[in-house]
Amino acid sequence: MTTDNSRFSRRDIMRGGLAGAVATGAAVASVPTSAEAAPRSIPAKWDYDYDVVCIGYGGAGAVSAITAHDAGAKVVLIEKMPDGGGNTRVSAGGILCPDEVEQAYNYFTALYEFSHSEIDKDLVRTFAEGAVSNVQWIKGLRDGTQLASYGGAGYPKVPGSKVIKKYSVQGKFKGMNGASDNLWDVLSYAVEEKRKIPVMRETPAKRLVTNAKNEIVGVIAEQKGKEISIRARRGVILTCGGYEFDTGIKKSNLKGYPIHALGNPGNTGDGIRMAQQVGASLWHMNGAASPFGIKVKEWESAFYMAIGQPGFIYVNRHGKRFVDEKSIEAHAALLAVDFYNTEELEYPNIPCFAIFDEETRLKGPISTATGRGYAGKRYKWSKDNSAEIEKGWIIKADTLAELAGKIKVKPEALEATLAKWNGDVKAGADSEFHRPIQQPAGPHTANTNAEQRRPTWSAPIEKGPFYALELYPSLMNTQGGPKRNTKAQVLDSFGEPIGRLYSAGELGSMWGVIYQGAGNIGECLVYGRIAGQNASAEKPWA
Repeated sequence: MTTDNSRFSRRDIMRGGLAGAVATGAAVASVPTSAEAAPRSIPAKWDYDYDVVCIGYGGAGAVSAITAHDAGAKVVLIEKMPDGGGNTRVSAGGILCPDEVEQAYNYFTALYEFSHSEIDKDLVRTFAEGAVSNVQWIKGLRDGTQLASYGGAGYPKVPGSKVIKKYSVQGKFKGMNGASDNLWDVLSYAVEEKRKIPVMRETPAKRLVTNAKNEIVGVIAEQKGKEISIRARRGVILTCGGYEFDTGIKKSNLKGYPIHALGNPGNTGDGIRMAQQVGASLWHMNGAASPFGIKVKEWESAFYMAIGQPGFIYVNRHGKRFVDEKSIEAHAALLAVDFYNTEELEYPNIPCFAIFDEETRLKGPISTATGRGYAGKRYKWSKDNSAEIEKGWIIKADTLAELAGKIKVKPEALEATLAKWNGDVKAGADSEFHRPIQQPAGPHTANTNAEQRRPTWSAPIEKGPFYALELYPSLMNTQGGPKRNTKAQVLDSFGEPIGRLYSAGELGSMWGVIYQGAGNIGECLVYGRIAGQNASAEKPWA
């Protein structure tokens, strides 16, 4: 479905002042107050009648619907896309479930302090308290469900990091997407098979229906080209994802250009516009989880690029290295490249280029995450990268000078950069950015034998042909949207709950500029449960 960016106009952005401070310096969209939001007429006759309407059938929508149903509400899910799953289904499938509340709370709050992001400490504490039961809740959805721990804190130096644990659902699906497929298999089973909750697919929500009190009493959606009305007797839960595929909202709120996206193309900011319509306050609009990706014309979504081999470097548009390539946290590529040069009036590091040689090319798919993301899940990358070279997705040249010409950088600059890199690696130290030659020592390298087994992180790039990947920050998801409280109620510009409106998931996420991996699905589980419980407890208005 084509995004109508005109609905998120300059007039909308400028009206009412700024909604909040932005750590990165990018503009934040403002919102009308509740008093300014014009009520929508209540239909004389509704096409459908439910207690709770969940807008968006991804992880947050599934959890909200399950919880509301189990509390006794009559629930429906409406989904914009032909298939459910949203970003949950194309993610790594990680579930954040810390071991202990207080240390987890300390870790989470520290991430806000370091990034100077807006924080609601009560919201964070509620999350920490709920997240410790995430694994147990998933296990309860289907007999025999098992999860395994696969990692921890993305920022291990932060206080409290030791209690942070990430889990994945085990099951029949294997490989790169096994964890997300197994998670969605459990969630969709719990929604569609066990509870028989109806799901209206290819039914995008268009606007919220309000009464004279500005309470949300229903939804206007589109189905087969026709508008339909759905009454929500108790409440509406917005679980429709972020704005990764809306160029206008990205330009208004994220620093850097161009920024592509890896996730579900249905995430075009619909929930932000609907929430603005009824006077919601926005926050965390500058928060985003962004790996590197390549964007090709054949796919709307980018391909996730995470290079695991040691023989590669990143160079900017001038052929120079600009960062320790191994220091970039998996979700923080945008933060690594969003420097703006005010003298040259450019983002010199967007795009940047991954440079590697024939030896690295032959070791396997250039990205360890080629199967992740919306496009990656639908395309099988060749084992030796030959198909992608043939397509032109990977740029090939016999010499560095020829490669420089193809990526439009000065040959002498690229040649000097590679000469410096190769010399440093052979000398045993990166003199520019201190990238380790071997994986840094840790608890697992306490003895000499283990020390010798540490993986090589840096290797020369010498054997032609030479290759380049044109890399862009590519959003896996965004965090911004309508602000919510500990009850998962959406708040207006004065911090007051908008009647009968709730939210969960990445839309209006609690996460700020710094994001902890597996945190979004963890948040889907915690605030999805809270939203479903509280929406179902509302007294019916009709």
